[in-house]
Amino acid sequence: MPDITVINDIDENIHVAFFVGVPTNWKNNLKPGERWTTHLASLPLHFEVRWAHRIDFDTGNIWCSQEFSHNDSMEMFATIGGACAAGTASVVSAGGLLACDMVVGIPIISGPLMAVANAGGAKYGDWRADVRLCTARVWVPFWNKQYSVRMVEGRGCVLWDVDDNAMV
Repeated sequence: MPDITVINDIDENIHVAFFVGVPTNWKNNLKPGERWTTHLASLPLHFEVRWAHRIDFDTGNIWCSQEFSHNDSMEMFATIGGACAAGTASVVSAGGLLACDMVVGIPIISGPLMAVANAGGAKYGDWRADVRLCTARVWVPFWNKQYSVRMVEGRGCVLWDVDDNAMV
């Protein structure tokens, strides 16, 4: 299991996290120029960057975004877990009703379950979307790796592979 280092190369504090379905490794308030190293399994992972706070200089208002936390991860896990369970129950109940030649009952039982599954999937997909700076899919290799969160003209905030000198 390699060490993965994330470097904040933008001019603001950020929250960063690696996901296996839900955030599993994170660092909140990574300061500009600061490095964070974590030990990860060699898997395909999702990476997300959230802004930490924003200032409206006209009004003086300061907004703070949601930090990554154990409770946030568990809530996200429950949302997607419930959606998966409802979707599975929808398919199983439809198959059972079809096998019993009770086709009329499929929309009555299976339809609401699938609606719950769709609503849970939509909530999971939009989770904290209003505070995301960027996301990326990364394959964690079997060796140590460095990534940089930086701004690229025309692309905005991106995850940069420092070792390969390429955008992820």
